[in-house]
Amino acid sequence: MKREIFTLCLTLCMAGSLTVKAQQLPDPHFENWSREYNKDVQLADWNGSNVTQVGLKFTFMYRKPGRTGYCAYVADREIGAIGITATGPGYMSLGVPFQYMKGLTIKTATAGTEGGIAWKHRPDTMAVWVKRTGANTDKEDFHLLYYSWIGTAKSGHYKAKNGSCTATERINEESDIRSATDGNECGIDQPVKQVAEGWHRARAKYNEWTLIKVPILYKNDGKPTMCNVIFSAGNYPAFRANDGLYDGNALYVDDVELIYSSHIDKLVINGKTWKDFDPKSDKVQTYKLPDDNNSSAISIHGYRGIGTLTNIKGEKARFNGRKLDNQEMKILPGELNGRPWIITVTAEDGSSTHTYKIAIKS
Repeated sequence: MKREIFTLCLTLCMAGSLTVKAQQLPDPHFENWSREYNKDVQLADWNGSNVTQVGLKFTFMYRKPGRTGYCAYVADREIGAIGITATGPGYMSLGVPFQYMKGLTIKTATAGTEGGIAWKHRPDTMAVWVKRTGANTDKEDFHLLYYSWIGTAKSGHYKAKNGSCTATERINEESDIRSATDGNECGIDQPVKQVAEGWHRARAKYNEWTLIKVPILYKNDGKPTMCNVIFSAGNYPAFRANDGLYDGNALYVDDVELIYSSHIDKLVINGKTWKDFDPKSDKVQTYKLPDDNNSSAISIHGYRGIGTLTNIKGEKARFNGRKLDNQEMKILPGELNGRPWIITVTAEDGSSTHTYKIAIKS
């Protein structure tokens, strides 16, 4: 009997571990190089911004020695064929990068990223180890981007190099989803509900492995159906960047991890935000009801993923966060002017918990 109980516990623990792992991105350590492009080994689960132009192929993603095992390396690169020459952004994505040119004139060229992976999780931070090298790192942003959404986006026109709109039909294209921060300036035929976005961009050089943590912000309480991640050495995504790209600017990426929090960023009591709430405290915190509070009932809601992102044009997009649901936030009621309310918050992947004690006084 004891052996059966032990076996059952072991099985449940293993199942729990698998659940945690299932909430990470595929091949987060970049070790599965089982595909090939132009005789260059490629990742199985990630796609490089490799270019095929008039029958010629140009590789933008390579395997390099990493912080642990292998890592992915992407770099801006000048490419050309039959007199058509341009510098392209080196980046990698869970989605599929595309390039499209109508006819043989680079003026009509456009590019972007379609799709991503099926996804239902709501992480709070994306942690990435990077190195950033090149002669012009002070002139060009690199990008670490996560975004998730619900539905299927469709559009038929995208901004071209000359500023016009080139006709090409795409599904779940990045600029059709990130409408507030990198929106399709040629119009979105079928919009979707974006759920979250985490975006770090900087003009910086890192000769040694450096850990960057990207906060993930939420536009609403929705549970996503898809997500995508882009790691770019240069000016992408950036409203169809056609200039400001520098040949040789490179990004090494390794050991990406999604972090799930058990903290509350904002606490709302009876519809009012508690400005003095300490998200990190595990001690009893006292909240005094405002004088105009006439309700004998107490309602408490927690929010996470609140903040602002500024795009390359200086436009600000506000993310109001998401309300924690009953599975994440359990409340044991207290008494007004008596014992405190006990709030237990569990990270979505079960990796941690945090308990808050809130004494409420009239």
